[in-house]
Amino acid sequence: MTKFRFKKTPGNFGLVNHPDNERVIPSDIYEYAKSFRSVYTRSSPLLKPITNLELATYEELHQLYGKAQSLAIQIALSNELLLKAILLGSTTDPGWGHSLKELINKLDDRYVKIIKKHLEENGLKDGAWDKVLEMSALTFKTARYGFKSEGYALDFRTLQLLNEALDDIFNSFVPDWTRLTQEEQGDQERLKKEVDLLFDEEYQRKQATELREWKKVFKETDL
Repeated sequence: MTKFRFKKTPGNFGLVNHPDNERVIPSDIYEYAKSFRSVYTRSSPLLKPITNLELATYEELHQLYGKAQSLAIQIALSNELLLKAILLGSTTDPGWGHSLKELINKLDDRYVKIIKKHLEENGLKDGAWDKVLEMSALTFKTARYGFKSEGYALDFRTLQLLNEALDDIFNSFVPDWTRLTQEEQGDQERLKKEVDLLFDEEYQRKQATELREWKKVFKETDL
């Protein structure tokens, strides 16, 4: 008999019933991305450094690699879902597959520019974009089978920076579907125009000015 036994179920839930979804909207995918990111951030302290790898036991090494791969799966899946939320919200097509590289290549060029800029501001060297993207492209797929003989690297820093940039894009540069009709949500041309407006600095300044004026009017009315 093994020593390990589960003590209780998560949150004392024995069973969680998930309702059917007739249609998916970007915020649905985004909330799932946040959930996987939360598991990653809360579980990160489990990965403790080994001071001397040469003296580490077989069990310690496999725990080190196993936990690292488990953590990488969470943040990589969060990135994948963020990308699909952005793609759905801006093009109506969330894309398929697990390759971050393929999903990123489907993004609006302005979104890619934001991602690159964030990585460069945090240490990405000139000409290294393709390399780091290739390294992180299939993390979700490869980390699930880390016990296999193929070697690969886990680039946690890049995965985290990608998550930050993608989260910023979703919250600042993806059309707000709550303002659109269901027909408009499925119209690629309409979504493209909405994205263009989000990047139009003059339009955004006018919108901000109008919002300030409305707030001022309501404030004066309340008084």
